[in-house]
Amino acid sequence: MSENSTVQDKPVELTEQQKAQLFIDEYKALCEKYGYRIVVSPAYISRDDGTFSTVLQQSVGKLPQKEVQS
Repeated sequence: MSENSTVQDKPVELTEQQKAQLFIDEYKALCEKYGYRIVVSPAYISRDDGTFSTVLQQSVGKLPQKEVQS
């Protein structure tokens, strides 16, 4: 280490739980900033054997308007 280096120069390892919480916080901030969110809806597709499978379709949708209380 050089004389100007400190322990803080090393990247901090985050736990899986901390990473998940960081993702949630940053996702919420993006949603608020742009007014959109990721929306997941079930859909059904037919299969070759005559049955159906459930799939999840993702899209981007506007956030609901916040109600202003008077």
